[in-house]
Amino acid sequence: MQLTDPYILSLSLGIGFGLVYGVLSYLTYRLALGRPQQVFMMVAFGGMIGRLFVATIAIALVLAFTSVQPSVFIASFFAIFAIALVLEITVLHRQQTRHGVQRT
Repeated sequence: MQLTDPYILSLSLGIGFGLVYGVLSYLTYRLALGRPQQVFMMVAFGGMIGRLFVATIAIALVLAFTSVQPSVFIASFFAIFAIALVLEITVLHRQQTRHGVQRT
C-alpha cells in the first residue's frame, strides 16, 4: 500500500485535516482564555467561523481535485473532528476553572 492508493490517501488526508482543525481550535481557545468575556466570545466564535469556512473550502478542494474516496475522506475527517471537539470542550472547561471564569 502506498500513499497514492485512493483509500490510504483518503484516510490520511481526512485524519490530517481533522488533526489540523483540532489543533487550531485548541490554539484559538488558548488565545481567548484569560480575556474579558466579550473579547473571549469574539475570539472564540470568530475563530470557529474562520476555521469552519477554511475547512469547508479545503474539503471541497480535496474532493474536487484529488482521487480520494469521498466517503472514507469525510468519515475519517469527522471521526477525528468529533474526538478533537470532545477534547477541546474538556480542556476548555478545565482551563476556565483554572482562570477563574464563572460558568453561567
